Amino acid sequence: MSISTRFQPSRRAAQRGEPSQPQHTQDGQLLRWGGGAGLAGAALLLGAAAVVGILGLPDASDVETLTDFTDIESGRIVEHFLYLGAVMLFAVHVFVLHQLLRTAHPAAALSGTVMAGFGFVIMAASALLHVSTSPLADLYTDPDTPPENLEAIEYAWYGAQSVFDTMLATGVLLVPIGIVLFGVAMRSTPVFGPRLTMLTMALGTVGIIGGAIAVIDPGSAASAASVLAIAVFHLSIGWRTLTLGNEACIDLTDMESTPNTPSTRTERRKGEP
Repeated sequence: MSISTRFQPSRRAAQRGEPSQPQHTQDGQLLRWGGGAGLAGAALLLGAAAVVGILGLPDASDVETLTDFTDIESGRIVEHFLYLGAVMLFAVHVFVLHQLLRTAHPAAALSGTVMAGFGFVIMAASALLHVSTSPLADLYTDPDTPPENLEAIEYAWYGAQSVFDTMLATGVLLVPIGIVLFGVAMRSTPVFGPRLTMLTMALGTVGIIGGAIAVIDPGSAASAASVLAIAVFHLSIGWRTLTLGNEACIDLTDMESTPNTPSTRTERRKGEP
């Protein structure tokens, strides 16, 4: 992919005799949307955490989520929708990163996109837990429900919760693997720099460790560390992606195998028309 000051008319538009949009404008728009999606996703995830803290919502796996659902339903729904929005925006950012890195390291960029993409799909599927909790909570609080059935309702809720926990654990393991692969691709282009590349690799590693612990020990809170690593990745790389969308001339096709050194960047600038 290339962001260039040269105008590259669209062939289809030329055939139709329509005015074409400059390629650098199209690429810049894509990067701005992708970077904005990463930043907005991090903001929504922070908002979801703020809702939990401000309203004092119980842990999702705590039985109070079922027994007190009527009192916390509104807050829980807001939390879940903010979380779902964050996950979907992160997915948008991931696919834009693939467009940005596919010429630098095609294998790592594609593998990272597939891993992270599947992870976000699974995380999105586990977002709306209140959908399964609501009918069970109605039965639990219904005065006509026999007392001897309350324990069975709790067991049913734990069963539904375990399914959502399984999907979350799978997602927070797959996404950091994709992040590490993006870090591998970033090493082949200097546009992200060594610091952001190392940060990406570190965040991915932390996320993998947290996700692995969550899979081995489902009762642990290690998945929170993985989610935090994912959010920090999209916050930092999202800002850089947004910045790249505003730069005048970036040609990744010339950076596929070029090391990230000041001298090579200077030579590249001298060679530009």
